[in-house]
Amino acid sequence: MNGPCVSIVVPVYNVGKYLGRCVDSLLKTSGIEKTEIILVDDGSTDDSGRICDSYAERYEFIECFHKENGGLSDARNYGLGKASGRYVFFLDSDDEVDPDGLGSVIDILDKADCDMLLWDGKVIDETGNDIPSTDANLIHNGLPVDGTELSGTDVMVRLIKDHNKIANTAWLRACRRDFLTANDLLFEKGLIHEDALWTPKALINAQKVIYVPEKVYCYRTRNNSIARPGPSEEEARAKALVHIMNSLYGYYTEHVSDKAIRKILLSNWAEIYMWEMAQYGFDRYECSKDIPRGKIFSSCRTFKTWMKGFVLLILGTGNFCRMYRSHIEGKG
Repeated sequence: MNGPCVSIVVPVYNVGKYLGRCVDSLLKTSGIEKTEIILVDDGSTDDSGRICDSYAERYEFIECFHKENGGLSDARNYGLGKASGRYVFFLDSDDEVDPDGLGSVIDILDKADCDMLLWDGKVIDETGNDIPSTDANLIHNGLPVDGTELSGTDVMVRLIKDHNKIANTAWLRACRRDFLTANDLLFEKGLIHEDALWTPKALINAQKVIYVPEKVYCYRTRNNSIARPGPSEEEARAKALVHIMNSLYGYYTEHVSDKAIRKILLSNWAEIYMWEMAQYGFDRYECSKDIPRGKIFSSCRTFKTWMKGFVLLILGTGNFCRMYRSHIEGKG
């Protein structure tokens, strides 16, 4: 096969402390020379850009590009535009990969013919040590482990039925590059939590998805990431999540033709929406007026979810959020 089997796109912004560990974890991987590593320096003001250049000078399969700061989505899209590999994998520059797991993935991608290859992740600390975790956002329990091909919507339904969550992070998968471009699957620029919108869209369009039960991705918890966000950050998160959830409703209704599958996806959508609005206090912000209470209620499928949706519909967002939070605090 001509060209690299996979392009590994690494957006970089002010991560000088972690960037070397990230790239070194790639370099320890067997078969890494079959890939191209694309470092996108997104206007860093620390020594990240210099570190990128030093790797590009030493390894012919590493390229470095410098651009004005545009955010994570913009940097990923930029890297996708520069990619020449058959598949694309987006790796955050403050995280790492497990070399053995990625080596197995590279061997598979070298011969694969699918729209998307899925794998699992694990949590590491500041120094790279494993942290025990059962986070459902890092695993794909419920999927066949024998390499059986599934459609993307089948993947979503199986995950929902198993543990009621869809692993949405972009870095738990490699996607065929021409599949992404053909379906205009770019990340929305300027949006936080952009993976929560991009991944479901990608899955809905995917016809051939394979799951590999390997813990390939190492998600790093950073000491400074546990600080409580300020009011402006909390409002920005609420606004972004309302936009994402409203966009997903439209995408599900327009792009999922199977009525049974659409009902399952929308019921899960409604349940997640109600959890998010209470958990993050959407009622405190202007974006609460954009919450489609009627659509949420009509999408509820189980009795428990229907009851929550009924309360939301009748009593309004503010009362619903206060009741939901009081219930959670009471159980705690």
